[in-house]
Parts: sequence; C-alpha cells; structure tokens
Amino acid sequence: MVIKMADNIEIKDAVKQRLLNAGEELFSEFGLDGTSTRQLTKRADCNLASVNYYFGGKYELYLEVIRRKLKYLKDLRTEMIRSVIADKGQALTIEDLLRVFAESFIEPLMEDESGRQFKKMIRWEMITPKFPVQEFIDEMIKPVMQLMFPAMRKLCPNLSDDKIVLCLASVVGQLLHIIQTGEMFSGAQAEKFVSFSIQQRIDHIVEFSSAAIKGMSS
Repeated sequence: MVIKMADNIEIKDAVKQRLLNAGEELFSEFGLDGTSTRQLTKRADCNLASVNYYFGGKYELYLEVIRRKLKYLKDLRTEMIRSVIADKGQALTIEDLLRVFAESFIEPLMEDESGRQFKKMIRWEMITPKFPVQEFIDEMIKPVMQLMFPAMRKLCPNLSDDKIVLCLASVVGQLLHIIQTGEMFSGAQAEKFVSFSIQQRIDHIVEFSSAAIKGMSS
C-alpha cells in the first residue's frame, strides 16, 4: 500500500491535533510539571517520540496549547469589541463598551469545557509561571487594549491615560472575581450575596463601573 504525501500530511496533522487536545486536558488538570510525556501520548493515542517529533518537547507543547487558546480568545474578544464599536458608531456609550468587554471576557471562559480547562491552566500559571509574560501581554492584552483605549479616550476625554488604564484594570478585577466565585459556589445553596447569576453580575459591573467612570470624567 502506497501512502500519498497528502495522506501523510493529514496523518501528521491529526496526531498534532490529538496531542494539543490531550495537552489541554492534562495540563489543565495537573499542570506542566504534573503531566508526563507518557500520559500525553497515551491520551493522544500516539507513540512516545511524538511529542518531541511534533513540538520539540513537553514544554514546547505546553506553550503551543496556551498559544492556541490565547489566539482564539484574542480573536473572539477583538471581533466582538470591534463589531460593537462599528455598529454603534457615534451612538456608542460607555455602557455599550463595558458590556461587550465584559461579555467577551466572561462567556468563552464560562460556557464550554475548553474555556473551563483554560481557566485551570491560568491558575497553574499563577502558582508556577511557565508561559512568557511578555508574550501574554503582546498576544492577548495589547490587541484588546488597542481597541478599548481609543474608544474610552473618546468617550471620556477628561480622563488621563493612566486613569483609563486603571479603570479597565478595575473592571478586569471584577470580572475575575465573577469567574472565581462562580466556581467556588457553583451548585451550592448559597446566601443571596453569592447567588446572583453571571448575567446579573455582568449587568451590575457595567452599571457600577460606568457610573464611576462617568463621575471621574465629569
């Protein structure tokens, strides 16, 4: 049986994809240091040499898993923000901008298994950092801020650049709190102060933060 070059490329791509998927599952559960190459190749149903062959090693696979997810999240967030800015035009409000920022931040991390796995990987990163911080800034934070910052400056001309950055950082802090407490109290018969839905919390963040920002910029 003769294997054509196109078939061989397809097989290689399939193995790489299985390794990336296996890495996403295992790194989220056990972190980089707690995941072995044997676990990865067993989960991906390939031989032990595959990690080195396709990625150059376990660490490089780990980086590629995070890069793949960062690109997806960056593309999703920037597209959602860009669309709202374009659709609203001169009618854009600070509430519109904060809402799309919040929803594009929260939804992909809360509504599917891949998002939940990425949250776990980020927690591992906070405990034992492995991914280059500057790359995270360049690939995730800067592209989003390049859309948010000029829109905020236009809507809030009396705010200094530093204040705009701090306001956005405050919103991010509130959104991260939603993510963390959402997991802590999921399914619990909690008291009212922790039992609000994600949408209710987003609505509050938009209302609370837009009022504060308007107050600061008046």
